[in-house]
Parts: sequence; C-alpha cells; structure tokens
Amino acid sequence: MSAQAATLNILSQVLDEFGDRLSIHGGSNVLVSDASIAQSLYTATESVRTPFGPTITVASQVEPDAATVKDIPNTSVKAADKLDMDHYTHAVFGVASEDPKYLYGGLKHTIYALQPKGYAIVISIKQETKEAGDGQYQVALEDKLKYQSKGKIENLSDVLYYAGFERGKIRSFEKTATIVDGNDVHAEVLLAMKWDQLNA
Repeated sequence: MSAQAATLNILSQVLDEFGDRLSIHGGSNVLVSDASIAQSLYTATESVRTPFGPTITVASQVEPDAATVKDIPNTSVKAADKLDMDHYTHAVFGVASEDPKYLYGGLKHTIYALQPKGYAIVISIKQETKEAGDGQYQVALEDKLKYQSKGKIENLSDVLYYAGFERGKIRSFEKTATIVDGNDVHAEVLLAMKWDQLNA
C-alpha cells in the first residue's frame, strides 16, 4: 500500500469517527500540507462536497506550483509564509519521515493560519529505524526528533506543543490502514484545536 493510499484510508477513518466534532462541510476552508493530502481530502469529503467546496489550499514551503493541484477542484497552492492569519477552519498535515525542522516550520505556519477553535489533523505514517540496504538507514521520525532536539522533543505531541498548540487541546491515537498488499500500515493521528483565550 502506498503512503498516499494509507493516508487516504486513515483520513477517511478519522473523518468517519470524528466527523461530527470536526464538522468539515462544503463551506469549510481547509489548509493541507501537500498535493497528495489535498487529493486524499477531496476524495474523503465526497459526502459533504458541494460545487463550491470545501476549498482546499496547499501550503507550499517551496515556490508554489499550481500545476500540482490542477486536477483537484476548488484547490489552490499558496506559499506557507504568505498564509493569512486566522483564516482556515481546518488543517490536515501528512507526515512520513520529514526533516523535523520542516515539520516544525509547517506546523508553526498551520497554527498561525488556523481560525481560533479550528482543528488540525496530523497523520504520521509510522516507520521503524532500520537498515534499508546498501549501507543506508531508514530513521524513524521519533528518533530524528529526539536527536535534533537533544532529547527536548520526544514525539509529535511535543512538536505540536512547541509549535503553539496547548497540550490540553492535543489528542493522540493510533490508526491502522486496511491491508491491501499483505502489510498493515500503522499511523499516529493527532487532533489539535487552536485555542484562543478570548474565545474560551
């Protein structure tokens, strides 16, 4: 199962289980981390989709390229450092084994752009640290986080906290994608709400 197929499967599970709380609908304005997440979100929101939305924006940390989303209706690309503050109702962030600095930067942009009481969904496909052959190693995200932060950051919940989400507003749980090619794909999913004391 490809990472994109696994992410779609897990995102669909999350929307089925938490749909009432998340309340993504045709009027939602959703920020996503990349074009594959945009495609997964478009597919997963079929039951609530209208001709006008939800609208999806890919936050690009490199030069925005509209061609990457030209086949996904109501989707655009915007530079991450040009996002509007308090603009998006939801954010969906896909994580594989990115550089923790990229991950942290992306989540900082996410919390800035989310509306107060907006939800972020972070899906992290789990990978173990192991030898990948030819002297190469696959390093688990948690190990990268611990190494680069000198032990200060242990897990994704810590990354969300340091990016600006309140610990009490972060929920972490495990999900498993349905077997397609004989292997289960495991993921950590985090739901985090942007809290604003003015709206408490």
